[in-house]
Amino acid sequence: MADWVWYLLLVPAGFLAGIINTMAGGGSFLTLPALMMVCGLEPKLANGTNRIAILLSSGSAAMTFHRHGHLDRSLALRLTIPTLLGVPLGAWAAIYLPANAFEPAFGVIFLLMAILLLLDPKRLIEKRSQKTPPQWVVTGIFFGIGLYVGFIQAGMGILLLLAMSLLNTGDLVASNAVKNLIGFLVTLLAVAMFAGYGQIAWIPGLTMAFGNLLGGIVGAKLAIRKGNQLIFIFLIVVMLATGVKLLLPYTGLMQ
Repeated sequence: MADWVWYLLLVPAGFLAGIINTMAGGGSFLTLPALMMVCGLEPKLANGTNRIAILLSSGSAAMTFHRHGHLDRSLALRLTIPTLLGVPLGAWAAIYLPANAFEPAFGVIFLLMAILLLLDPKRLIEKRSQKTPPQWVVTGIFFGIGLYVGFIQAGMGILLLLAMSLLNTGDLVASNAVKNLIGFLVTLLAVAMFAGYGQIAWIPGLTMAFGNLLGGIVGAKLAIRKGNQLIFIFLIVVMLATGVKLLLPYTGLMQ
């Protein structure tokens, strides 16, 4: 069978991942295996190629949120700057370090945070009276997210939503809008770096990106219509699945 026929399988994978990435995060755990199994890409090349799909889904989602009046561009800009500063270091590490360097630690973090949010859902979906952290703390957190995003990207949306919960917005739809704009801008920088190192396979990347673009639009519309409750449920499910996915290779159960 011709390669282009196999590549068509990337479109539905990209579509589903676009919805997941828009409403929570972690869609890369679907698209990365697809790129490796369908196209035979080695992990580092798949990691770079995957950024093309994420770029289109986050961009289409951010535009959809903006058209419906849910995007706080001022907040997005304030949080994007420190995140962008961390991306080049993370991308550089991804080129020279093993792709699983951060996985166990982040697997534990995702599982613990999912449990914490289940015990206290108001942390994400209601405004609270406690003070927000100092700006230097917020800057450090988003710089750290930038490092992770540059390195592997998978789970970026989850980390951004959790970090934004510290700002007490109480609105997951608005946080999702900001998350997707940040995701678009930091992924744009990562794409430029991976392309410069020849770490992108353009044909499968653009094929999958078509599905991601459509998924980003659908995911944003679902988030706007269904509101905080659906996003919260989606986020918890994806966090638990992501945490298990990251930790499973280190449990010995896959041997």
